[in-house]
Order: sequence, then structure tokens, then C-alpha cells
Amino acid sequence: MKHSSPAMFAGAFEAKGGNSAPDLKSAPDDTEVEQIVTKALEGLKNAVDERLKAVEAKQAETKASETKQADTDKIAARLDKLEAKANRPVASNDNHPAADNDNLKAFETEVRQALLEKKALTVATPGTAGNLVWDDFSTTILEKLRPVSPVRQLARVVTVGSSLFQIPRLVNRVQPGSVTEIEQKPESEPSFEQIDIKNFAMGVVTPVSRTALEDSAVNLGAFLQDHIAAEFGTLENEWLVAGNGTTQAEGVLTSTEVEEIEAAAIDTNALLDVFYGVKSSYALNGAWLMNRKTMRVVRGLRDSDGNLLWQPGLQASQPGLLLGKPVYECDFMPDAAAEATPIIFGDFYRGYTITDRVTFEPHADYSTRFGEDIVVFGGRRRVGGKVVMGEALIKLKVAA
Repeated sequence: MKHSSPAMFAGAFEAKGGNSAPDLKSAPDDTEVEQIVTKALEGLKNAVDERLKAVEAKQAETKASETKQADTDKIAARLDKLEAKANRPVASNDNHPAADNDNLKAFETEVRQALLEKKALTVATPGTAGNLVWDDFSTTILEKLRPVSPVRQLARVVTVGSSLFQIPRLVNRVQPGSVTEIEQKPESEPSFEQIDIKNFAMGVVTPVSRTALEDSAVNLGAFLQDHIAAEFGTLENEWLVAGNGTTQAEGVLTSTEVEEIEAAAIDTNALLDVFYGVKSSYALNGAWLMNRKTMRVVRGLRDSDGNLLWQPGLQASQPGLLLGKPVYECDFMPDAAAEATPIIFGDFYRGYTITDRVTFEPHADYSTRFGEDIVVFGGRRRVGGKVVMGEALIKLKVAA
């Protein structure tokens, strides 16, 4: 193939009647071509980038929608479970409202979960029963013990870290003396003795069938908590009043350090003797301790002017007042009978100390009696008590 020269194109143009040859300089040069191509490539690149952004945005939107749907499904499943639990039949004797403490519900959940896992739960293993021993549970137990045990309300309570709590007690006070202007002052030193308060254990085990745990229509966790608290409180109340001091805490009645006044009967004079039988510093914070039957006798007593010695509390929830001091009811105080000691008065905070070594330790054993389908629940406490200042308290005994 032959290449035509510019002269040939010019001749051909003239042969067709053209006036002149075309201007070849008007054709784009290399620079202009490069600019056109570059611009086209930039446009293509921008279009591709925008397309990619649109695709990424679409993918992100799809992923977010899927995540939201998954969360919605989880919430719906949880609501279904709650609805199923709410529709569960309730026993006619259910005394627990729907607004039970969340910790009780959590306790029941943990118990049932551990039941399914067939684990032997012990407090020493943090991964098992450790999750059953939460602070609120122990606190709640103590809160339930206080109303049951009036001595705990009145006495000094100390949390200890060993089996023996030792405190010094003043025996001989410093004795100042009168001196003249230049006379030598007398020497006097106090002396002390050591008081030892031992901690004693109390406990219980309660076997429960797995069927009862699985099929119970009541809040079994709440029931166990209330029942255990009440029974531990009852035993503690007995200890702090009449404990023997060897296998139990020493009771305020059994202590030989507390002075005892004897009277032929519980009358106005006997109560006045007891009230004024302790020092003024102890009487200021004094309180009376007696049972309901003795309270009935005391409420009918009058002074020489015919006024009742007993006055109602300032508020509905507060105890009554006897000679201006509060009266606390205690079931383990004896009745007002011959040779009994039905009344104690004084400053319990300075006179009696309670030591809490183990507040409350729950236990659940799922393995020992697994073959019988029995779960053994239990609980234990370690507590001590002792009269540390006998002169702060005084007892009234009815003569034979």
C-alpha cells in the first residue's frame, strides 16, 4: 500500500473544485491528545470510585440491618422466656409479690443452672458456689437477724478475723489525790485484764429433691433465705440470752458477772431498785429486756401518784418506755415465776459484745446424693458473745 503525500491531497482537492488545501496545522497535536486522554481517565476513575463507594455503603447498610435483626431476635427470645415464666402457675399460698428482690431471683437462677450442670458447689471454689455467696445475701441475713435478736440490736457488734477475740478490760482505775501547792503528787496506775471471746459455730443441712427444685411453683430461693434467716436468728437469740459459754456464746442471763437483785414479786419498788441499781452513766443508755408475759405484768404497775410506769413509744414502730427507758421483747427471757430471772436492765452496748466471725455461709451439694436425686442445701455461721462489763447490767430475780 502506497502512502499519499500532502501534494497529492492538494491536487485532488483542486480537481474537485476546491479553492485551497486544508490547514493541517488545525489537527490536535500530541499535548492536546494527552490532555484529552488524561481527562477521560480521571473521569473514568471518579466514576469507578463513586461506584465502589456506593457498593460499600450498600454492604454496610446490609450488615447493620442484619445486626439489628439479630439483636431484635435475641430480645424477642428473652421476652418469650419472661412471658413463659410469668404464665407459670402460682401456688395459692404464695406470699411473695412479683417485686421480689432481684438478688433472690438471681439466686434461684444460679441454683437451677448449677442443677443442670451437676456441679458440687462449695464456697471454697470461686467458680462454683462462690457465685452464690454475694454480699447482699449476707447483709440481708443480718438485717433479718436484728429484729429477731434484740440483744444484737443493743449490744456492741464486732467483725473478727480469728477464732478468738481478745480485749483489755479496766480493773483498777487511776486514783488522783488532793495535794498542796508544792506537795509531791501521788502515783497511781491503771490495771487491766484480758477478756477472751470465743466464736462458736451453728449450722444446718436441708436435703431437697431435684423434682421439688425443678417443678416448684413458688420462689424456692426466697423461701430458703427467709426460713434460714429466721431459724438462725432464733438460735442466736437463745445463745445471747441463755447460752452456756462453752459450746455456745455466753448469755447475759448465765453470766456470773452481772449483779442480781432479788424481789418477792415484780412490783413498782422492785423495778425502781433495778433502775437505780446501775451507775448513772450506764442508766443514761439503759434498756429493759423481758418477754411478753412479763411485759403484761409490768404494764399494769403504777407509781405512788397512780401514774402508769409504762408509757407507749413515741412512734408506732418504737418500743414502749418503762421509767423513760425502752423495753425490748425477747422470747427467751423466762416468765415471771418463782426463782426465775425475768428482767434485765442496763447499757447493753458497754456491757455485752458480739463477735461475728462468719456472717453466713450458704452451701449447696449436688454430687454427694446425686444417685438419689437429692440436693443438699445448708448454711453455717460462727458467732460469739460475752458480758465484758458486768457492772453495766443488772438482773431482777423473783424469790422462791
